[in-house]
Amino acid sequence: MQHNPEQARYDRPSIVFHWLTAALVLLLWLMAQSEALLPREWRHGMWSFHITAGTVLVLVYCARLLWLMSSATRPVSINAGVLRLAERITHGLLYALLATTLVLGIVNVAARGWDLFGIVQIPGFAPEDRSLRRSINGWHELAANGLLILAAAHAVAALYHQFVRRDGLLRRMWFAPQENS
Repeated sequence: MQHNPEQARYDRPSIVFHWLTAALVLLLWLMAQSEALLPREWRHGMWSFHITAGTVLVLVYCARLLWLMSSATRPVSINAGVLRLAERITHGLLYALLATTLVLGIVNVAARGWDLFGIVQIPGFAPEDRSLRRSINGWHELAANGLLILAAAHAVAALYHQFVRRDGLLRRMWFAPQENS
């Protein structure tokens, strides 16, 4: 990733990856939290959709990492000192928790197996071991909840920058019309 002091905002692919990741994470978490609200006959389809959306998020995450390592440019941080350290730690933890949640989701499906929409059968390596499946699922849920809490703190920090410090930080990750050069 390259830092560009003259650039006022993140590049368009980075912005798309950011908001797509945020939307998918929130959607997946809300789906998992609302399972009990659904009629029993809808739950299998909801979990099939959850697995499919999770797979899309894995692909988005991998593409985002490739973009970040190869082509992404971003503006220089407006933070200094402790705030800069907090920014770096938060971003690193967001990437690590997302990766952990995704890996545990893959392991969760691989352990239990799944009939995806009645079309694709995913075999499980431990479909009869309820204890192992519950343990893996518990870790997946814990990582997802931690990710949501950290993402919420990240959003609050962005709002703090925008409305208290008034430093325009939020505009850097917002869609804007392309400027003509």
